[in-house]
Amino acid sequence: MDTFSCNGNYADEYNTALMQISKPQFYWKRFLTCHAVILLLLASWFFPATRLLWDKIDQATFHWLNSLLKGNWLTQIFWALANVKRCDLFGAIFMASFFYMYVTDVEKDERRTRLAHCLFACIWGELGILFMKEVIYGWLQGIDFIRESPTMLYTNAVMLSESIPWLKVKDFARASFPSDHAEIVLQWNVMIFFFGGKRYGLLALPWSIFFILPRLIGGGHWLSDAVVGSLSLILFIFAWACYSPLYGYMMNWLHRMTRKKAPSVTEATA
Repeated sequence: MDTFSCNGNYADEYNTALMQISKPQFYWKRFLTCHAVILLLLASWFFPATRLLWDKIDQATFHWLNSLLKGNWLTQIFWALANVKRCDLFGAIFMASFFYMYVTDVEKDERRTRLAHCLFACIWGELGILFMKEVIYGWLQGIDFIRESPTMLYTNAVMLSESIPWLKVKDFARASFPSDHAEIVLQWNVMIFFFGGKRYGLLALPWSIFFILPRLIGGGHWLSDAVVGSLSLILFIFAWACYSPLYGYMMNWLHRMTRKKAPSVTEATA
């Protein structure tokens, strides 16, 4: 039996000590499932028949979302502000505030455990974005795979940078696949689901979608940049972070950092 699973109310299904300290090991079924989903996503995107479907979905989604900006100056102002790089700070503040709520929503003794969860999510969040920028982007450039954002292809698109010229709006990208914005937000949400279960995960989900929308509405990314590109990377990071021995090693270390005395693996499994 798996010694950890954070879906739903894990306290009702697993011993709390087992949740706090996990023996470093592979959880092969879930690890391989994540990679199987990655292969399916990428296959659906590269296989000609399904790629045609993705292209139609991308085009329809962009034209619908971008059309919401036509003839509405207040709407343009709102989404232009949302596409300004400095406004990403609000997303970071929200995620930090959500972590604070998650940590303080339990009794004092359990807060250190939840703090370890948040630190774990933050570390892997940084590793995920670093891996994407330093490895994935470099590899895609090496094979000469450059995908331009929709606003660089459609001359009839509403360009927020032109409609609201006094703001530095990010509404185009010469290399839009995968979406770094979606990678950060969705990986955070996946970790919230993993550690907090459906209660916290579903609470965070609408906000995650909201933080992704500015790039989709403004035309900086296609939908598949997030669904195929970013989600594939997130599943890869998630599999290695949570279903490999790295989880046990890191959580043991984080518990020692956040607790006066963390139980050993032997004590936890006794």
